[in-house]
Amino acid sequence: MHSLNILKVVRHDSADAFLCECANWLSQNEDLNHGLLSLADALRSERHIHSPPFVFCHVYGEQEILGAAIFAEPDGLVLSEMTSEASAAFFPYLYDVIGLPSRIFGPAAPAMTLAKHFADISNTSLRVHSEWLVHRLDKALAHEIQVPGRVTLGAKGDRQLVSKWGREYDAEKPANVNIEEFLLRKLEDELLLFWTDVEPKSLITLSGQRCTGQRISSVFTPREFRGNGYAFALVYNLGCHKLASGKAYMTLNTEVGEPVEQMYKKIGYRTIGKKVSIVFA
Repeated sequence: MHSLNILKVVRHDSADAFLCECANWLSQNEDLNHGLLSLADALRSERHIHSPPFVFCHVYGEQEILGAAIFAEPDGLVLSEMTSEASAAFFPYLYDVIGLPSRIFGPAAPAMTLAKHFADISNTSLRVHSEWLVHRLDKALAHEIQVPGRVTLGAKGDRQLVSKWGREYDAEKPANVNIEEFLLRKLEDELLLFWTDVEPKSLITLSGQRCTGQRISSVFTPREFRGNGYAFALVYNLGCHKLASGKAYMTLNTEVGEPVEQMYKKIGYRTIGKKVSIVFA
């Protein structure tokens, strides 16, 4: 146990400084902290889609890091895996620096601990907006893919199609970020791929280039192409390729209750954690 009076919150002036100090610690549970590492890496680029002010910080106690966090809109406050002591120590500092965040996203226990503190001091109510399961793939189960087509890398000429699909994705399942802008950035970074059978039928985006494993950050198939196995073929073949090419694992998140979770289980993904998105009203 760590006494709260010896815990210290350390703030960093940039994403680079944050990663220099925290990356090794975050990598001890890299699959669970993948989203936070990816966010820090994205904020190193001048082409990120987030708005300042940014807050990069970690809790330090007895010569070890106990937790880390980044505040960047529209993601809000994003948390690492951390101890309950670390989340309690974070609160007074974070409230003083950012006030009431638009959203808290992270592992269920520390996210809820922090959210209760924010709600109490601001005399507001909290709501669990969504719950997410974290899945990891180390080895794909054997499948014989009968779906015609292949994995192709998105190109500049696909920009209009990606914009259209991004708007459809956003209309069907709104997110905290502008999905069209997100997909276009992934296209430019060569991190957007299609399942192509004459023409693109499904897309996938990847995150976490600096990590030993890679995260699938979005999957989308337009309504007119659904029910043909395109998304399954894309996720399965891409996962097999990345693992064979040296990635230590693949990871992705699914919202609790989504039927698509069964597709990932069929491929070989196993559940390793749970995260929540909490908002205030």
